[in-house]
Amino acid sequence: MPNAPALPPLPTDLAAAHAMILAELAARLASEIAVERLKLEVARLRRERFGTSSERSNLN
Repeated sequence: MPNAPALPPLPTDLAAAHAMILAELAARLASEIAVERLKLEVARLRRERFGTSSERSNLN
């Protein structure tokens, strides 16, 4: 199988648009990760404060 021809370089404006899209996706992913970490922290604090459901049911 012959080698594929080299692709021409991307135009500057297209490359810049691509970089902007990647930066936006990275920022969105970072924000989603931050939200998930906050959810885990809230769950951990609730467990510390109120105990697990099995611990609460043993109190009765």
